[in-house]
Amino acid sequence: MPTWTLRVDEAAQIIDKHGLATIVEGPRSIYVWPSQIFRMLARYTADQNEYIVVKKRDGTVEHVPGPCVRYHDPIMMENVFVMSATALDANEVLVIYRYDTESQKVSRRIQHGPCIYFPAANEWLHTFVWHGNDPNNKTRKIPGVHTFNKLRVIPDQFYYNCEEVRTKDDALLTVKVMMFFEIRDIETMLNQTTDPIGDFINSLQADIIAFASQVTYEEFVESSSKLNQLECYKQLVERTKKVGYEVTKVINRGYHTTDRLQKLQDQAVEKRSKLKVAMDTEQQQQDLTDYKLHNEQQQSAIKQALELDSAKHQYQLQKSQLLHTIKLTNEQQLEVLEREKAKKLSELYSQRAADEEKLAHYANLKKLGVDLTSYFVSQNPKPEHIIRVITDGADSESAVHIHP
Repeated sequence: MPTWTLRVDEAAQIIDKHGLATIVEGPRSIYVWPSQIFRMLARYTADQNEYIVVKKRDGTVEHVPGPCVRYHDPIMMENVFVMSATALDANEVLVIYRYDTESQKVSRRIQHGPCIYFPAANEWLHTFVWHGNDPNNKTRKIPGVHTFNKLRVIPDQFYYNCEEVRTKDDALLTVKVMMFFEIRDIETMLNQTTDPIGDFINSLQADIIAFASQVTYEEFVESSSKLNQLECYKQLVERTKKVGYEVTKVINRGYHTTDRLQKLQDQAVEKRSKLKVAMDTEQQQQDLTDYKLHNEQQQSAIKQALELDSAKHQYQLQKSQLLHTIKLTNEQQLEVLEREKAKKLSELYSQRAADEEKLAHYANLKKLGVDLTSYFVSQNPKPEHIIRVITDGADSESAVHIHP
């Protein structure tokens, strides 16, 4: 009778002669009878980021989240395999569908990250199939290239070249733009569209074609900066709102046209550049001349101000000198007048003293009984001759000459 030894991580199935199967797990030793069937079972292990899918022969499916261990029982199980759980970051979500066996209805829910999602047996994930980048050209979008389950809910952007855009004068252009967008309502997006990127591209192309069809090539070149404004993308803004998104910005990255038209455009740009350089040079010369004239005017004004200040200073000096001279002259005149006044006063005082002395003398004479009249007559004798000139008044200007 053979003996089998099972280790700690092993299991075996023993089937007796009646067809009854028994699973034995190690560690242990087993005695197997010749009438029994012995077979080792495959072991499946799942860690904390995995789960085990057990598909049973009765059609039921069981999902066992890890960490766990399952042995493949070939009698009860049709298949066993290990699957990886879905790890979500903080900016990712999953759209999960669940089938309810009782109500036989399917419900939908949104699982936000961060988390690790282990699906139940009656759950499955929504698969998004959108336009994706051409592997050889990131500005070209191909339908159905981008397939994924995890939906990013952070602001995103993509490059796109809008080809075969015709202007009013039938010039063929390729307009290059960059679009920034952000999802606002996931439920609206799921209900309204299956490919929002495709909707964005169609709306974006429609708006650019509508803008270009209203202007000529020259007008488009001059007004292409308007493509940086959301007002030019009415269909795009309206469509993004309907599908639960918001377009935040559209940047015009430029444009290019056919080689022939581009060559003409380059020649025109070169010519305009030369004219602009010449104009800038002339403008710089004019600015330099204006600057020199302005500096000369400033210098002239400063010189005039200095001359005026010097003249005012000279005037003030002359005025001060003149006032000083007048003051000295007045002082000298006052000094002369004071001396003359003192002299006159001295003379008056002397005359007065003499008069007082005469009066005193005359008074003394009078006291002595001297006849003052006779005295005065004796002091002033009578003249020897008296000449009298009588005119009739007819000729008042007639002169009289007397000769001795």
